[in-house]
Amino acid sequence: MSPDGLSISYSQPTFATKQDAIEQVVENLVQHSQHLRIKKLLFSVCYGTWENEVSALNSVPMQSLITILLGRYSTLSQCRESLYQRANHLNRKKVYTAIANVIIYYLRFIFRPQVELSPSTDQQVANLSASVQSRATSEQYRPVINELSKSDNLEVIKTFLGYLGQRPGKIADTASTDLLSLVQLAHRQAPTPLELKQNLLRILKHQSSLASAQLIAKQILRAFRPLYVTAPVPVVTTPNSLTNLEQDLTQKCDANQVRVLLYSVLYGPYADSPLQRQILQTKTLRDLLEETFDYCPTYSDFESKLTILAHCLETSNELNRALKVMLVSLYRYYTSNKQLSM
Repeated sequence: MSPDGLSISYSQPTFATKQDAIEQVVENLVQHSQHLRIKKLLFSVCYGTWENEVSALNSVPMQSLITILLGRYSTLSQCRESLYQRANHLNRKKVYTAIANVIIYYLRFIFRPQVELSPSTDQQVANLSASVQSRATSEQYRPVINELSKSDNLEVIKTFLGYLGQRPGKIADTASTDLLSLVQLAHRQAPTPLELKQNLLRILKHQSSLASAQLIAKQILRAFRPLYVTAPVPVVTTPNSLTNLEQDLTQKCDANQVRVLLYSVLYGPYADSPLQRQILQTKTLRDLLEETFDYCPTYSDFESKLTILAHCLETSNELNRALKVMLVSLYRYYTSNKQLSM
């Protein structure tokens, strides 16, 4: 039983190949006592919409959801970030963060199929969350943790991170929260160095000792620097610029074909199934463009995903025209916004 009261029980996956690992993961998730919540979270990450109807959830096999997830994210770290980000925006955040940890635990056997672990023990189950966090520490966040841990003001730093990681008016329980979790939360709230700096400036306004607070802020900025070194510059999107892009696309090709192609980039090849039609109907062209720019931070990301997925679709003259128009129009949009952001 986890601290939040959510029962999480595990069977130890065994595998010989990656496909075996995928099948084992699917079987374990289907048989898990929380399989419905697992499916809801995966469905939301894969299709961009929340679904409570059991009939709709049952229409999509767990195998398909895992396949979409693996097709979209090539590393365990990317899967983890996407699952945590979605769970963090739900009403029952604590419950679905635990659900995300369940999924992540099994996914690791797909990304590391050559490692076969010894039989699980009660202690290993009890420490599952800690082991997942330990693996995360050795990856993206290790330099940050190492740098912050050197400070003599670590408790004050954790308090700042607690402010950074929460929406206004909410503060994390830093006394009982580990440093890694606080860093991850702060990073999700500030995906760019500019946002981190702005958030820290907001906190400084409410500190009684400005000099000491500025020192803490500088330590956090310095420690977080490695997280932003290789991060792509996000595309600058404004209502006016997106309106111009929408007009350019709809004037030159069929807007419905554009939506089909964008849907394919985001959620996998569009096959005109009832479920896909239902989801696509809820997405405006503006919605799909905004999601695309979040998902594909550079034009090369967008181009590679679009051209690969286009080969999986049933081609037509309208679709081919939309493909060509999108490649040109979005190239102009990406490059013009890159100049604006420099």
